[in-house]
Amino acid sequence: MAVLASSILAGAKPLLNDPQGIIYNDTALLPLLNKAYRELQIRISRAGMGVTKEVSARVPVLAGTVALGDGSGLPAGLLYPIEVKEGDAGAPISDFYTIEERSWEPSAKATTELNVWAWREEQIKFVGATRDRDVYIRYMKGLTPISDVNTPIQILNSELFLEARTAAIAAGVLGENYTRAGALNSDAEQWYDVLIGTLVKRGQRMPVRRMRTRYRQ
Repeated sequence: MAVLASSILAGAKPLLNDPQGIIYNDTALLPLLNKAYRELQIRISRAGMGVTKEVSARVPVLAGTVALGDGSGLPAGLLYPIEVKEGDAGAPISDFYTIEERSWEPSAKATTELNVWAWREEQIKFVGATRDRDVYIRYMKGLTPISDVNTPIQILNSELFLEARTAAIAAGVLGENYTRAGALNSDAEQWYDVLIGTLVKRGQRMPVRRMRTRYRQ
């Protein structure tokens, strides 16, 4: 059975010397847990572990559009794009073709096609086209965001990392206790290493020992 967000929040509060949640209540901590959860997804994905899903989506790009960003064209839950294909608006997917990825959007005169793309500033950047186009984006998608205390945590054995990282963010952002935030971040990093080791061992079908740590003021 998956651990719920409420369990992570309950574990984070004692690390902030607030086990009853008088100062650091669920409402204050929930967005910070969501941030820690998203961070963990991205880190594990970039480490080559399979906690995210690869999907594809068709997206219209109107003439003159130079960027697709969160809330303005990108598919919901996109972490980062892998491949972009383009085609005529309304054309069948079989007619689409892969366009070149650049590290920086080029400075060029717009044509009837997009031709190239770049992933920068959390947006897919284009030169722009003089007519409507459709793109087919293959991308890595994150897990379901944490919306309330009953949201299940879908990364197994991530509780200790998420507790420490959530508490670290809260200590720094809400409590302005940067010494405690630094100590909690150090513990979070130790638990991240344990989690990665667990995922690797699981892939090899081997057991892994869990390490012990302690929290410091």
